[in-house]
Amino acid sequence: MRGSRTRSAWTPSGSPTTRSIAILGHVLIAVVYLALAAAGGAGAAWLELAPAAETGIGLAAVAVVLHAVVAQRLRMRALEARIRTLVRDVDTLHDEAEATRAELDTLRVRLDDMPDAERLSSELKVLGGLLRQLSEKKQAAVAGKVIAGPEGRPAGGAEIRHATAPTVVLGEAQLLEAVERGLREEKVELYLQPVVSLPQRKRRFYECYSRIVTEDGKLITPEQYIPVAERAGLVAAIDNLLLVRCVQLVRRARRDQPDVGFFCNISSHSLADADFFQDFIAFMAENRQLAETLIFEFDQASIAAGDYVTRMNLERLRGCGYRFSMDQVTDMDLDLEDLAGQGFRYIKVGAHMLHELARGDDPVLDMRALKGALDRNAMDLIVEKIESEDMLLDMLELRVDFGQGYLFGEPRPLAGAR
Repeated sequence: MRGSRTRSAWTPSGSPTTRSIAILGHVLIAVVYLALAAAGGAGAAWLELAPAAETGIGLAAVAVVLHAVVAQRLRMRALEARIRTLVRDVDTLHDEAEATRAELDTLRVRLDDMPDAERLSSELKVLGGLLRQLSEKKQAAVAGKVIAGPEGRPAGGAEIRHATAPTVVLGEAQLLEAVERGLREEKVELYLQPVVSLPQRKRRFYECYSRIVTEDGKLITPEQYIPVAERAGLVAAIDNLLLVRCVQLVRRARRDQPDVGFFCNISSHSLADADFFQDFIAFMAENRQLAETLIFEFDQASIAAGDYVTRMNLERLRGCGYRFSMDQVTDMDLDLEDLAGQGFRYIKVGAHMLHELARGDDPVLDMRALKGALDRNAMDLIVEKIESEDMLLDMLELRVDFGQGYLFGEPRPLAGAR
């Protein structure tokens, strides 16, 4: 219990000792009144003012009336004090009830976010299968070659500067060993980059990037492991594991930031892995509470090349309440109605490409028509890679509603992204 209530407010007032004291008091008062009445009657008779009996009775009656008035006033004061005490106790109980209700609400949210036995079983099934697949395939990796520098760009369409942690340089076998250990031991760091509403620059979403951390705290970036993983046939296994780890980390991050959404990229390798994706859909179905804040992102090429199975998988995810975003857009000839029907609610376009298409004397892209079509299909346009104030001003003239880029914040680890 948070506080202690006033005990007197709830203690019975009619105990035997209390009643005995009250009776004795009344007897003593009656004796005093009788003595005063007798003395008054005797005095009146001695002074020959009035008969002794009548004078005594009159004085006794007056004394009784005065006693009743005084006693009533004392009872009223005692009752008022008791009522004030009860009111204070009721207020205390109300405050305690409100505090308890708030604690229960907080506990309920935490319990909703914690995986129950069924969800945990599904999660462990997915992770266990992926880790076995990674371990088995890693044994076939060829050792010896050093990956010394970036050879591509991270999945998800953003180049990340790793100012907070140095990257590591390893041979192929050592690199794959470090990747497997990092995934197995959950040494995966979540980087978040803000997506803001314009022109207010209010943070509305975060895009998620997962990075593997070595035992000595260095980062293994996609530029390093993807070329090696491709040669070893491990890209799909690594991407799938990172996707599941990303979902786990988002589940924790949303507790502190419940009012923002999180974009989580699903790579073409994961989308094309039919066996994994079936388990992944079951895993996400057990975590439906994430649908309010988690948005899955696919690149345009993967969706354009998707077959019937891909569409059905997306339909199953959409049926669980999840929304989708399309990024790495290179062709603005979009069938927005079809995309909306598949569950897409966001389209991400690079600032440079949008400038080239929508600016100039003879623009190829009619922004007013595009925004009208997006509105009709309940979709939003997000312009990414906004790097400078001049670029932002250019986008604001095109009446862009959401922006992403280093101007608004670079990707940072979860702890420093708020």
